[in-house]
Amino acid sequence: MYVGEAVEQITEREHAAFLLQLQKSILASLEKRELLNHAQYQRCVWEIEKQKGEV
Repeated sequence: MYVGEAVEQITEREHAAFLLQLQKSILASLEKRELLNHAQYQRCVWEIEKQKGEV
């Protein structure tokens, strides 16, 4: 909740980590709703981690 105080700046690394987790959560939601199977979920996660240089 924003209460009018200065918002702390996040680092580029923190921003990238947040976006990665957001993408993974979206993929997990798609898998839970059976719009992706587990193999598709894993492949997508692998691809986004590869793009971020984490693989």
